[in-house]
Amino acid sequence: MSFDEKIEKLKTPCLSSVKSVSVEKWIAYGMFALLVFIPLFSSMYSQLVFGKFISYMIFALALDILWGYAGLMNLGFALFFGLGGYVLGISLSCQNGLPAFMEFGGLTQIPLLYKPLQNIPFAFLMGLLVPAAVAFILGLFIFYSKIKGVFYNLITLALAALFELLLATKQMYTGGSSGINGIAGGLDKIKFFGRPITITGWYYIGLVALVAVYVLCRLITKARFGSVIKSVRDNEARLQFLGYNPAVFKIAVFTIAAFFAGFAGMVYLPMTSFISIEAAGVSFSTMVLVWLAVGGRGNLTGAMAGALLVSFLQSKLSESFGNMWQLVLGAVLILIVYFLPKGIIGTLQDIQYNRRIAKVISQQKQEA
Repeated sequence: MSFDEKIEKLKTPCLSSVKSVSVEKWIAYGMFALLVFIPLFSSMYSQLVFGKFISYMIFALALDILWGYAGLMNLGFALFFGLGGYVLGISLSCQNGLPAFMEFGGLTQIPLLYKPLQNIPFAFLMGLLVPAAVAFILGLFIFYSKIKGVFYNLITLALAALFELLLATKQMYTGGSSGINGIAGGLDKIKFFGRPITITGWYYIGLVALVAVYVLCRLITKARFGSVIKSVRDNEARLQFLGYNPAVFKIAVFTIAAFFAGFAGMVYLPMTSFISIEAAGVSFSTMVLVWLAVGGRGNLTGAMAGALLVSFLQSKLSESFGNMWQLVLGAVLILIVYFLPKGIIGTLQDIQYNRRIAKVISQQKQEA
């Protein structure tokens, strides 16, 4: 057997083992370890900041399932983050009676629609189900109508803009542009063994939630369902030829991603005690796309790393450069995307992949 024949014989198993790149997992474990120790050597303010970053990381994982693995970019994905956050935020603000923003808007009692939300467990459940239900209904319309490309992107963008407009105009029900306050009082109603949960406690709850969502996303992407949604991204026509209905899988992954995004919106609340239009509109939807571009899409670790890195840079640069921080951040992001088109984690994976291939070929040459 010639050397070339040996390489061809070993190519498939070697490549499949190389593709399970360990650098991605090690970076994920490293991030989790770092986040575990943050409260031990940082101030309460830093815990609040990194707790907010944790919710962003969950949000990035949700979009990565949709865009990175299924190839369905969404320009209005913050709609689902906002839905989850607003549902729970309204519930928490109503725990001590009529919220200030409703009273200021002229209401004298809690609206009938909001009364069931005074039950916090029910509101939490609705914070998961409402975004998922909205995504499911939108998915039925969009994907069974075979809307694709720029038209699909425009629809998602328009939906986020409409939701932003709705929040701004219905001030007596949503807090308007000022957002929803009074959440902290509602959080005090949530007890753990009879005691209110501290900021550090909420931080670790958010971290556990992040790890849980990461594990679930890995299970989804490694399962047969994950292989099918990757096929939707790579070659939808061939998938259809094999007897699958791509629309069904698009709707399913859209619904799952919205479910996780709504959950991220609820994890966001204890760290900020506030939610407003900025967490549900077009601007935030654009930012999460940047996170994935920087970290690397189609890569769960890349999604988390991008969200953490960009959010951290955003925080530090705003302190150091004042009003110029957005220009500095923009320049940094352009350089990263230009020199690392697959994102930071995607580039590291390629480097390790190429090194392992070179090592396999070198070993085969020596044996030949």
